[in-house]
Amino acid sequence: MAPPDGTKGPSKSFNDTRPMKHSTYNNDSILEPTVHDHVPVGTPAVLESPHVSDGPGKIANSPVPSVFRDDRGSIDRLRVGGKRINLLYSKTGVMRSGYLHPETKYDFVVSGEVEVWVLTNRGTDKKIYKALETFVIPPYTPHILHFLSDTVVAEWWNQDRDTLCYFYHPYRRIVDVQNSLLSTSMGQHHLLVPQMDFDRKQQEATGVSGGILWMATGLAFGMILGGYIARTR
Repeated sequence: MAPPDGTKGPSKSFNDTRPMKHSTYNNDSILEPTVHDHVPVGTPAVLESPHVSDGPGKIANSPVPSVFRDDRGSIDRLRVGGKRINLLYSKTGVMRSGYLHPETKYDFVVSGEVEVWVLTNRGTDKKIYKALETFVIPPYTPHILHFLSDTVVAEWWNQDRDTLCYFYHPYRRIVDVQNSLLSTSMGQHHLLVPQMDFDRKQQEATGVSGGILWMATGLAFGMILGGYIARTR
């Protein structure tokens, strides 16, 4: 008999050749999704599903660079070389995402262990990744990250512009239920220097420090020249 989320045993999809693994819960009927329609996963047509809606918006809507902290862990939001990079620290049992993106998302497990749920046309594939392993979430693919231990993951997108984010509600409900059992914190952003201001302030700092350097050089040269003139008199 198939599991309630429609999975059908080990699969070699999702950019990996290892067998699919399943997480266990005290009540799978609550946490396992049920796919009510044939969601066209991996294509833009998935956005027409009644289970998909606009998410939090562009990832750029969050302050960059910044750190968001709550009972679940933290998210460091960065921009490096024009690319968006997030560093996620998540405590044991936490779930994140329940989203899908129009672009490919790349992930690297720095430490810990994460079970990745990915929606396919057959149901939900689940695979476990450990420290120093990578995985890729294809475009228009709903997914969940379930952290099996305290874990640090780096995630990034390869395009220059910021990516969009959409809710896949059967997954997002699972994430919300799981996290409500672990945390009631609303969390707080710790603002670092806003990215646009950072570049400007760096340029200003360079200009100011350059001016000070030239002023100091001029004063030193003037003192040396004055001393030389005084000694020759």
